[in-house]
Amino acid sequence: MLTLAGPAAANAPPLRGAATHPLWVDSSVADFDRELDLLVAAGANTVRIDIGWSTLEQDGNNQLNLPYIQKADTFFAHARTRNLRVIATFFTTPCWASRAPPEAKLGCATGWWDRGVGYYPPINVADFADAAAWVAQRWGDDMAAIEIWNEPNYIGWFNTPTPEVDYVAMLRAAYPRIKAVKPALPVLGPAMLASDAPFLAKLYAAGIGGYFDGLSLRPFNQGRDPYDITLPPFGAAHVYLTGVPWVREIMIANGDAAKRMWFTELGWSSCAPGTSVWCITPDLQARYLGDAFRIIRDRWDYVESVSVYNLRNKGTDPLDRESQMGLLQRDFTPKPSYFAFRDVLAEIAAQPFPLPPPSAVEPAAPPRKRDRTRPVLSRLAVSVRKGGRALDVSYRLSEPSRVVLRLEQATTRRGCRRRCVRWVAARRPSVQTGRRGSNRDRLRLSGSRPGRYRLLASARDRAGNRSALRRAPFSTR
Repeated sequence: MLTLAGPAAANAPPLRGAATHPLWVDSSVADFDRELDLLVAAGANTVRIDIGWSTLEQDGNNQLNLPYIQKADTFFAHARTRNLRVIATFFTTPCWASRAPPEAKLGCATGWWDRGVGYYPPINVADFADAAAWVAQRWGDDMAAIEIWNEPNYIGWFNTPTPEVDYVAMLRAAYPRIKAVKPALPVLGPAMLASDAPFLAKLYAAGIGGYFDGLSLRPFNQGRDPYDITLPPFGAAHVYLTGVPWVREIMIANGDAAKRMWFTELGWSSCAPGTSVWCITPDLQARYLGDAFRIIRDRWDYVESVSVYNLRNKGTDPLDRESQMGLLQRDFTPKPSYFAFRDVLAEIAAQPFPLPPPSAVEPAAPPRKRDRTRPVLSRLAVSVRKGGRALDVSYRLSEPSRVVLRLEQATTRRGCRRRCVRWVAARRPSVQTGRRGSNRDRLRLSGSRPGRYRLLASARDRAGNRSALRRAPFSTR
């Protein structure tokens, strides 16, 4: 039996939760109440759901599905009583509005939703905008954000030969209508599958700029370690550690540096290893999820929200990647990843500050009187031993502090001659408890390649004051 606890401390990063599907026909009120309670017990403060336009107005324009609305009303009310804000993804086109071909629509006879009709863009984007505004008007006060569509860069969810043009047209129509009824409600787009920077660049070229408040994406890493930067067969968009900054660069290049990123899906599947490149063990699912949150805290201060995908398994088939992505089994039994989720939210609430960014450059400053409120980390030195398999690290501290040691290796892009050195993580950061005076630690380098390295070190004392960042370059053979 799980004991319910209150949400994480108020100084935790603002929006953290998981995806659920409370409005699906196989989800009862008792089911979604149980899911909401488990989110609260984990320390979450948001829940992400999907609202289907195809169900809301399935019988015709302005013909509202009252049972569906009543179920949604109940869900929003129950989330509100638990202090959970809702991130709602609004998508799927009803048959009467869909641009699907006649052979798929078949006159909108029974079963059209099984023929993929809902995944085509609407004939008239104003119809979609009206429905999105209705959703915002009715439930917007309980929402943290409304997300427009679901993965338009994947033909399975957005069936059109011109996804960039059609998606931008929908967003440009919906954004002002939503803002007219709920000016403070954040509108998210483009809900991309993976860190698809080239698709985002095409969206900007098609005119997406100025029509979203936060950039949403799903930076999946398949079944790989979130610290793994090797290039998978599916391409650079599926590398978590480097893909997210790649997307960020496109935002900055198009004048959106002030906008924040929302991870509306992020997760791993505990399907049977060997079945798919996505499938890993439940223990790895737990470890990777915790590390993904720590990477966000330590490196990406521009991430506003993270919704794990998803809270509960969609099914029971151990070979099915999609059905095994939950933190809970279908029968609500927690997996190791649920406890990892709970623990990392508590950890971030207790230590919300970021570690020094990996590419930070310590600014030059004129000599001044030392600020005695900050810890001083000095005399950082590194010696390589055991044929490059281990490092002896030494440093001095002015007071007891928490010390973070980050190891990075220099890489050079192929075919590039000038200004091509890039520093990437060579292993996960090491956190040590340092005492006043001299300290020594040892870092193991098993699996690291010969080359140029640097060790970054910083300290934070019990009061939260942080030292200057120190560097120690070295090489291994």
